[in-house]
Amino acid sequence: MTTDSISRQKAPHPVVREREQDGLLILSPATPVRRRVLFINVSGGSATWRKYTSGLIPSNRLWGCVELLRNGYEVGVASALPDFYLHRNPLPHDLKLRHAIRSWLQPDDIIYCAHNTLYWLPFLRKFGFLKQRVVSLLYAREPLKFATGHDGIIALNPAAEDHARRLAPRAKVTRLSWGMDMDFFPQLPYRPETFLACGRTNRDFPTLNGAARKTAARIRLIAHGVPASLVWPDNVEIVQGGPGWEDRLTYRDLLNNYYARSSGSLVVVKHDPSEETACGFTNLLEAMVMSRPVILTRTSALKTELDIDAVGCGLFVPPEDSYSLAAAITQLNNEPEQARQMGERGRRLVESYYNMDRFGSEMHAFFESL
Repeated sequence: MTTDSISRQKAPHPVVREREQDGLLILSPATPVRRRVLFINVSGGSATWRKYTSGLIPSNRLWGCVELLRNGYEVGVASALPDFYLHRNPLPHDLKLRHAIRSWLQPDDIIYCAHNTLYWLPFLRKFGFLKQRVVSLLYAREPLKFATGHDGIIALNPAAEDHARRLAPRAKVTRLSWGMDMDFFPQLPYRPETFLACGRTNRDFPTLNGAARKTAARIRLIAHGVPASLVWPDNVEIVQGGPGWEDRLTYRDLLNNYYARSSGSLVVVKHDPSEETACGFTNLLEAMVMSRPVILTRTSALKTELDIDAVGCGLFVPPEDSYSLAAAITQLNNEPEQARQMGERGRRLVESYYNMDRFGSEMHAFFESL
């Protein structure tokens, strides 16, 4: 069955035609097809597209696919592909996409994984059994299986770029800093009530807990994976999340009821001196696009991408240092005008650079170079 997608707001995505083929959701632009891209990710699949077209999530959750459609690409959205573990799910894993690749993609087309979960496809490409270009995205210095079987690697920050060039010296590597969907995020006045801490991966809850005990500022924590042994002080409100928090708390709720009342975002992650992760990137950019200041742990690959102290959109704090974190929270809590100005600088930086229009344009140019 074929349907026409219509826009959510002011035509944030082009009208496309949808069809099911070989287990893929095929999205075709209204214009002549320039090239085909098979999109693979660890979550979502067609459900992510449905949420996007329903206005439930921003386009950045599709990692450039909306912008590729605008540029005349036909995009095939695969079902979610979990991380690869040799002892757990070696087969068929990404081999299940071989039939769709043979029947739909042309030799000059692209297999694009917005993560590092591919295994067999870059192996086949490495030894000449696959003609299509293989591209994966690196968040930081995480592993990339059969890196030398990739034609291209997209790096989200300088640490990831350096890592990609070492892993695959013959592949084309580009650094495409991530961006936000400017049509999705509202501009709300700064009315600080409570600091906001949210996010699921690699969060340092003990340090946040220690800081909360050293400041009188109110903190709201959208919780997932919080150690049961932690007892929180009275100035902390816990909002129960969980692995499926979007089923209980919609994106619109998050923006209009939590970011809207935020004094600033607390992105407190575990110490990562090896820069293997870039956890907190989404929180950081969401706070910036919402014109909220950020207090960010200076660790992981994220510090190689954006110096929030230098650009004036927030404050860095050392990892695992509850005293410095409490001092930064108290500073912004006591200086709301300074905090408001930091938030405005963050918003301007997203408008000028950290947005999906720029990300999509650079991705298109990179794909055309392959």
